Amino acid sequence: MVLRGFLLLQAISSILCENGYFNGMYFGAASALYIGMDHFKVPCYKYECCTVGTGRVHWIHNDVTKLETLLEKKLFGQHIATKILHHQLGAFLLEPKPEKPFVVHISGKTGTGKNHISNLIAQARYAEGVESKYILKIIGTHKYGSLDHDTATKLMKKEVAEHVSKCKHALVIIDEAEKLPEGTLNAISPYLDKNVAIDGVDYRNTIFVFLSNTAGNAIRNYTETQLEAGRQRENIAVLEMENLIQEHLYNSGELKHSSLISRYQLDAFIPMLPLEKRHVQQCAEEQLKQRRNKCGCGDDPSCISTRANEIANQIDYSGRFSRSGCKKILTKANLVCPLDRKSEL
Repeated sequence: MVLRGFLLLQAISSILCENGYFNGMYFGAASALYIGMDHFKVPCYKYECCTVGTGRVHWIHNDVTKLETLLEKKLFGQHIATKILHHQLGAFLLEPKPEKPFVVHISGKTGTGKNHISNLIAQARYAEGVESKYILKIIGTHKYGSLDHDTATKLMKKEVAEHVSKCKHALVIIDEAEKLPEGTLNAISPYLDKNVAIDGVDYRNTIFVFLSNTAGNAIRNYTETQLEAGRQRENIAVLEMENLIQEHLYNSGELKHSSLISRYQLDAFIPMLPLEKRHVQQCAEEQLKQRRNKCGCGDDPSCISTRANEIANQIDYSGRFSRSGCKKILTKANLVCPLDRKSEL
């Protein structure tokens, strides 16, 4: 593409030169400008760049409409998470010059959808979705679990700073945060404030997501108590769960006596409520719809619902809640609906 444009420019310039309209000096300058511009644009047509917008060379979309659609169609039983992400994260994505990064703590038991939410955020923000190179995922049990406090703190600061320096529209996910050495998250506290830049790195467009099991039992027990008292699940409010989680985190776990809480640096505390059988069935239906053969159901919603119910019945429950949330749906789906290799490949 560059060579073709260069030759075309050269041919036109030759004609102009022959007629006295264009000399070699102007040709050289024009050629250099053309090639320089093209080298700037061409890589972003093919390779992911830190460019915001909706055009061909833009890889960061911050698509709020897509976020809303994903939350509505792919997140089940989590009305509080949906509301917070819809309003708070949505507003952040629409703001071209936010005052500070968006920082959210997501807490809940295994299988309730913590990692699933981080994936949905990635799909709404990046053209490459979860494969974007601008996502940094730190796992508390990987590298950090065996480190002392000082070493973990230095590593955390280094990893986050190096990653965001490549693109300020980064997504930093810290999974199993409760497994980090106590106080490690305080190391990135300066990055979460209203600072223009720290050592030349601007964090204000970055999204920080902390995933944890710390308050999982408290969330489950509170939800169960409310439902047993006759309260509707959907009537459990954002504020009451936020207070519950915040108090629990400040007294134990990864945010024990943390400056992130005392300095109000977290924008949201999302509780992942325990999932009931109806939610597990919704997860199963979504899994079946993604399969080419759809478990032999085609587009028949009644058939898909029946098969999904069979899958949900394979899950282990403790009272009204699934012990593993939706985590075992894929393996149970393979049991109820064995893969047809011809149709799946």
